[in-house]
Amino acid sequence: MKNKIILLCTILMFLSFSFWVYFKENDLYKDRYHEHLENNISYVNYDFSNINENTYQSSNIVPTNFSSHLPVISFDTKNQEILGGDDRSVKDYIQVSMEVFDNKGIVNTMDKKTYSTEALIRYRGNSSRFFEKKGLRLKLVNKKGKDDPYKLLGLSKDSDYVLHGPYLDKTLIRNYLGYNITGEVMDYSPNVRFCEVFINGEYQGVYLLVENVKVSKNRVNVSKLNKNSKVSSYLLEITRRRSIGDDINYLNNFTKYTNRIKTHSEYNIKYPTSSKINEELNNYINSDISDFEKILYSYDYNNENIGYSKYIDIDSFVNYVVLNEFFLNYDAGNNSTYLYKDKSGKLGLVFWDLNNIFDNYFTKILDENQDFMMKDKSWFQMLLKDDYFTERVIKRYKELRETILSEEYLYNYIDETIMYLGPAIERNFVKWGDSFTDLKNKYVDVSRNAHSYSEAIDDMKDAIHRRGEWLDDNIDTLRQFSHKSKVKDFNP
Repeated sequence: MKNKIILLCTILMFLSFSFWVYFKENDLYKDRYHEHLENNISYVNYDFSNINENTYQSSNIVPTNFSSHLPVISFDTKNQEILGGDDRSVKDYIQVSMEVFDNKGIVNTMDKKTYSTEALIRYRGNSSRFFEKKGLRLKLVNKKGKDDPYKLLGLSKDSDYVLHGPYLDKTLIRNYLGYNITGEVMDYSPNVRFCEVFINGEYQGVYLLVENVKVSKNRVNVSKLNKNSKVSSYLLEITRRRSIGDDINYLNNFTKYTNRIKTHSEYNIKYPTSSKINEELNNYINSDISDFEKILYSYDYNNENIGYSKYIDIDSFVNYVVLNEFFLNYDAGNNSTYLYKDKSGKLGLVFWDLNNIFDNYFTKILDENQDFMMKDKSWFQMLLKDDYFTERVIKRYKELRETILSEEYLYNYIDETIMYLGPAIERNFVKWGDSFTDLKNKYVDVSRNAHSYSEAIDDMKDAIHRRGEWLDDNIDTLRQFSHKSKVKDFNP
């Protein structure tokens, strides 16, 4: 009897372990906060069909008559002009007063603030800083101008945030959708909250508060730099270099000096921060990245013992390829790309800047000659030469296509988010409805401009359908890039 009990316990332990391994390996859903699902608010019967250019200035939105189910953030610039709107090189902030209205379970009005502080703000973005509706970089500070961390709108406690102002994205939800979907499968993707914004009493529309990508316990969680250490964990951003004379903050790594990365794109050191980086740490990070890149571009790139798998978190890179291919995120791998490494770990990736996913204003991505995008990106062109990596990508795509990348899931997610935003959408276009007819912007093909909110949503759903349909039909052909006839120079 005793032996039977021992055997039964052993079997149960084995089954429990097997289930744990299965769900660990097939972990699709992390503990992600989806605002529209967590808040029990839905404008099911709200009519969005008439939101178009006629919405522009159709009513007067002022603080005294304003109310919203969304949180509200209000800034008083103290008669100062916000800097950086017409010059990317300007990094100067102004100090402002800030009030937050985030009452749970009741409608927010401008006489019931829940938090007030001093803050530093400036305009941010590449092309987006030239739009009429501009994004903001936001740092919470005390009256002396020192960092003053706070759980702003329920995000992780910090002092550093971004306010993304969707302008080209007339759905208002691409970044929200993108960060939350990627957050289901990546180790970290910035958490987000919708809100409405006032500056000096003037309504600015619907914004998305986003966690800025940085090293911290609740964001990119890698070990901190020890004083006088010669090695460090690090966080890098691949981005367009805008300034000169700050070489200590950039790498001169293998893919740069061999011109294997897109022209003008460079690796910017975000951690260690500017106040802590020095020549010795720069050299260490530069060598660490270059050592990986030299292996990746060598004949031994896929060697089991010394190849690329020794350096990267393969799950992170596989998910990054799958999601960017599906999202049509054309910047990925060349710009707006974050990578990190704990000094005792492997390289991982973080998504950033998803406001143009699903063919937002880019005319040749979804034509009759669709193709894979990541195959030509630095690093990824080499990874996709390895049949092991390619098979992992194909398998992962098919898994996610059955769940969070299914058309049913994404359409439902979009519809539920729209119902959550409700009348805030119309208020946004009371302010910015003229963008349906006049973009005042040189960066996009104006012939692609949606002329109503319904059209913008239909365009996004159509892009999801067409890209998913194409990938379903063609994902297996990804094997062509790792076939020996294609990569014989790397597989002698």
